[in-house]
Amino acid sequence: MNIENSSIIRPFALAITGFVALTLTACGTSSTTSADKGWRESEAAVEAGVSPVVLVGDSVAAGEAAPLTQAVAASGAKFVNATSTGGGNVTGPNAEAQWKKLPQTLAKAEGGVVVYQLTTYDWGNETVQREAYERLATETAAAGADLVLVSMPPIKPDSFYKPHMRELTSAAEVAREVAESADGAEFLDASEVWGTTYQRVRDGKVDRSKDGIHTCPQGAARFTDWLLEGLADLYPGFEPADPEEWAETGWTSDKSFRGC
Repeated sequence: MNIENSSIIRPFALAITGFVALTLTACGTSSTTSADKGWRESEAAVEAGVSPVVLVGDSVAAGEAAPLTQAVAASGAKFVNATSTGGGNVTGPNAEAQWKKLPQTLAKAEGGVVVYQLTTYDWGNETVQREAYERLATETAAAGADLVLVSMPPIKPDSFYKPHMRELTSAAEVAREVAESADGAEFLDASEVWGTTYQRVRDGKVDRSKDGIHTCPQGAARFTDWLLEGLADLYPGFEPADPEEWAETGWTSDKSFRGC
């Protein structure tokens, strides 16, 4: 599915054209969660095997979790934000610390899906990366859930990331190969959303942070729409909510958005 040509992105763009411009500079309360009063998990989402959705990743994914919290809930599925600022990775620096707590996180996805967005810390050679993703697939299956590996947005590396760009480039292809060979695992290529190089402005709106790494509300919203459509393709019976149901729910003031 091409995000620019998606049948759902057109009404979404119409719904939020004014909203994005107004709320990018707004401040206020942070976004609400799928546990808000009155929220109910839908039978369709449960039967499709897409609830709960547990998102694992770094601070890039944390920004995406702001609209995802609203959109997944509006689609009738339970959402668990298990992202980690400065971490969240299953390979690379401090990965073992992540693995110590990861089984508890994966257990929250029983009967549903773990979405792991590859992180900016997924360092290591291809062998190390493959072992990590295979381990994640095995541990997720043991928790009674499916695994969806998602490529990360391309970044504009600073001096911290430059020495690791070759490793980050290989991570997506390794993840794809693991998903093709592991039961209950899938790979989604998010270049449909972000392209293959960092792009701060898209269609006249700020999509990515000026730090070259993180997303801004506009980009996070497009990613959310794309990911829900991807899950719907993988899990027939799951119906993503119309963007009008989650676009203006206060999440753009989330503290994860900076440099926008």
